[in-house]
Amino acid sequence: MRNFVTLTDCLISPSQSNFFVRRKGSKLCHTPIRHRAMLGKMKLRYLLITSLLSLWVTTGFGLAETWVVGSQKDVPPFNYFDAQGTYVGIDVDILEEAAALAGVTLAHRPMPWRRALLDFESGQLDAVFQLTPTPERFAKWNMVGPLRSTRTVFITRVGSSIEDIETVNDLNGHVLGTVAGYTYGHEIDEDTNLNKEISTDDYGNVRKLLLGRVDVIVGGQTTLLSVIDDLKARDKIRILPTPLVIRDRFIAFPKDDRGSAMAKRMQTALDELRLKGRIAAIIAGYVDQFDQ
Repeated sequence: MRNFVTLTDCLISPSQSNFFVRRKGSKLCHTPIRHRAMLGKMKLRYLLITSLLSLWVTTGFGLAETWVVGSQKDVPPFNYFDAQGTYVGIDVDILEEAAALAGVTLAHRPMPWRRALLDFESGQLDAVFQLTPTPERFAKWNMVGPLRSTRTVFITRVGSSIEDIETVNDLNGHVLGTVAGYTYGHEIDEDTNLNKEISTDDYGNVRKLLLGRVDVIVGGQTTLLSVIDDLKARDKIRILPTPLVIRDRFIAFPKDDRGSAMAKRMQTALDELRLKGRIAAIIAGYVDQFDQ
């Protein structure tokens, strides 16, 4: 075969098994030859390239789908930055596992709660979590969950004359510490006669209680106790016996076509995690670090 040159550029499909050869310096010969070894290599290379191209296209040119998710910053044990600077917590871990099942990644945007709500409503966020349920929220958003439940309690200082808050009327004559953007139920949210002092976050709310600027504060028990422990003030406070309410927490998506599709995927993933016992396991993993 020294006097012949193989025209491999004649092979335009791996389904072809014929190669054409010409004698050096002569015109193309029309006599086909079979070159099985070369054909096998060409087929293998063709299949490898097409498989890689298919994978590249079906995965969005190598880019994973990302959802931008807002939340209130510094709400341990539900979402906070650990000592290594990683965003963690019960809610974060639950949502991260659910997102993995849904085939997406989450880009977290921790911020003050009121700003998180505003950014979500203005379309700068794909979702926002830690929401308590209200009829208004279910009407305008896709509320997905629940992620978990929260025991909302009243806390006062040691030595306070307040023994318990059983009804809203028991708050008369007292200054109640709340947080901007939080909902506590219609009785508290809509009662204009209550003397409410509003803080930007739970840390500000607890500090006002310790300084005597408010008489009693209201909020999630686990979160408030975490803040109180961080301020080394557990011996200075007292949780009142009657909780305000035990409420579920949700993640919300917009009520448009895209948001509804995202909500459906997240709900399906959360339901699967719950059935597998993963949500309960994640919560249990934090009980040794934080009081419930």
